[in-house]
Amino acid sequence: MPEQVNVVLLGLGVVGGGVARALIERAETYSGRIGARLNLCRVLVRDPEKRRPVKIDPALLTVRPEDALSGDVDIVVELIGGEHPAYELIKDSLSRGRYVVTANKEVMAKHGPELLGLAADRGVDVLYEASVGGGIPIISPLKRDLSANEISSIRGIINGTTNYILSQMSREEIAFKVALRQAQELGYAEADPTNDIEGHDAAYKLAILASLAFHTHVRPEDVYREGITLLSPQDFRYAAELGYAIKLLAVARQEDSAVQARVHPTLLPEDELLAKVDGALNAVQIEGDLTGRILFQGAGAGSLPTTSAVMADVLDAARAVVQGGRPIPRRRTAQLSIRPLADLVTRYYIRLEVADRPGVLAGIARAFGDHSVSIASVIQKETDEAAQTAELVIMTHPAREEAVQGTLLELRDLPEVVNVGNLLRVDG
Repeated sequence: MPEQVNVVLLGLGVVGGGVARALIERAETYSGRIGARLNLCRVLVRDPEKRRPVKIDPALLTVRPEDALSGDVDIVVELIGGEHPAYELIKDSLSRGRYVVTANKEVMAKHGPELLGLAADRGVDVLYEASVGGGIPIISPLKRDLSANEISSIRGIINGTTNYILSQMSREEIAFKVALRQAQELGYAEADPTNDIEGHDAAYKLAILASLAFHTHVRPEDVYREGITLLSPQDFRYAAELGYAIKLLAVARQEDSAVQARVHPTLLPEDELLAKVDGALNAVQIEGDLTGRILFQGAGAGSLPTTSAVMADVLDAARAVVQGGRPIPRRRTAQLSIRPLADLVTRYYIRLEVADRPGVLAGIARAFGDHSVSIASVIQKETDEAAQTAELVIMTHPAREEAVQGTLLELRDLPEVVNVGNLLRVDG
């Protein structure tokens, strides 16, 4: 049994700094848990001279990836983010027979099957608990604790930035841009928030979860995606009046031999547990045939929760190194097709601005009827007397996405429809 396990850290940002501190300050505690000393032997950084909150021996720092990965290394912890060069560094590390721990959702969503296959060929593993949900344990339960289940669905709020923004818009009745600015001032949103607010981050995470849950390969481009930028304060007000909350929901369902995966703003009944997940929290609900519904909830981002997930993976990898164990063989993936969004059947919320005059509803109802979309209710909301327009909120009975989109196209051509304000799907 080795006396020490050598760890290389790629990246020393917010999470990397937390991991470095844990490796240095808790070395004795961790050695008792794994049976050997964890040795931080090198750290890849962009700027060795930068002042950092964690004290690290300058001799450990390098700006050259080839130097960081040279020599006797057991575990590589990748925390630089982005697809490149992270993907190449992970692949190189696995090719050399090293365990890899990563929080990189983009790399695992795009290249996960390839990297996991390479790891298996080399007798090591890729551990990526921190790639989804921050401090929420969800990857490990899917790989182990829920493996006896046939999982039928995943529903989750898996982006803390957007959840904070939507919570503020709902509570404070403020516009999207105001809520985004608040999130940026508090450090919840990046200076360039595109990945979060347009749903890319959630789509990467859902692709990872769906691939694990359904034992197939769901690529990011297989996930239908809508962001939150078109939501208005009145959408939250009307949703509340109807008994719903609005969340950026990630949903993946398996039906027969097909998987449908989607990320978009969604109306959730207010009494649902997911509807009550507010602020920067994340939550993932898994439905299995043996367990029924299980909800995982907690901090989805931040230095400490993500450090917790990364270090748990580091300790697992270190135990495998010390004990000389091989990873559990990967289950063969199924060849499941991707079901297009056009096949979705659900209820819909549609907000329209229409001319405020008699006979308008007849034309609108005819457009819905032309596409076999049944209207459950029509409520007239605000009226602009100066513009002679009124706002309508229409709720449908369950309808096919393709039919609803066809209805919207026809509505946009009606002279009495001034604007199609928003369309939101209902889940639950």
